[in-house]
Amino acid sequence: MSHVKLWFAVFGLALSQGSAVAQPAKGRPAPAPRKPPPAKDIAPHVTALWGTDVEAAAKGALNLGLTDSAAAHEALLDALALGLAPSVATEAISALVLHPAPPDVLHLRRYANHRNPNVRSVAVASLAMYPDPKAHAAVVAALHDSASVVRAAGAMAAGRGKIKAAIPDLFALLARGEESAARGLAQIADPDLARKIADELGKVPDASLALCLGLVLKRSDFGPDTARVEVVRAIGKIQDKAAITALTEYIDATPKTPPRASRQEAEAIVGARGGK
Repeated sequence: MSHVKLWFAVFGLALSQGSAVAQPAKGRPAPAPRKPPPAKDIAPHVTALWGTDVEAAAKGALNLGLTDSAAAHEALLDALALGLAPSVATEAISALVLHPAPPDVLHLRRYANHRNPNVRSVAVASLAMYPDPKAHAAVVAALHDSASVVRAAGAMAAGRGKIKAAIPDLFALLARGEESAARGLAQIADPDLARKIADELGKVPDASLALCLGLVLKRSDFGPDTARVEVVRAIGKIQDKAAITALTEYIDATPKTPPRASRQEAEAIVGARGGK
């Protein structure tokens, strides 16, 4: 598994934990608030992080990330500030963003310019967690990186962070057929942006355009259905087989009831072009 995929897996886990507090069962006392472990409990992890054993150092970074305490977070920041081996740095960055805090951005921006593209990609991906304009600027800058893995991380971060400043550069990458740009734009798109994406027909690769619009269509938060109908019709104008794939996937992902005009429109287009 690449470091970028690993980071997004950890990122997804962090989001799933949420901030809701579980309600106690009726008749039972509320559980006592969880207290952060004392600083001495992180000492073995800090020692491992600073050690010469790279594998142990990476594990130490992960354990610090899983420790919900200010001391653990500071230990990760200190290590990143002084420099870590690339394989350890990626783990430390992934651990850091499990508990994001404003001071992180300074360090992550530094690692977004690291000589190692894997380190850059993990740092850039992590910046999606921060609303700081400087974090967003670093994400946009990554879209111009010479390494495709870093550009991909930037595109996905732009999508996750809904970074509108990245839209022009994402369009440029879409024109080059970079899949990550299609995915990033799809995450940002509102009905107005979806129309602008549809207007790129003939200017960008058909397969990339179909992928992007298809992903927009499948988003549960995209709407209203009149906007989805527009997207379906835009996909229907694309001659590449990817258009039928996108519409078929939308049909499969959408329940028959209650009736939805966009689904019916998609079925009509697929049927007319010999699809299912």
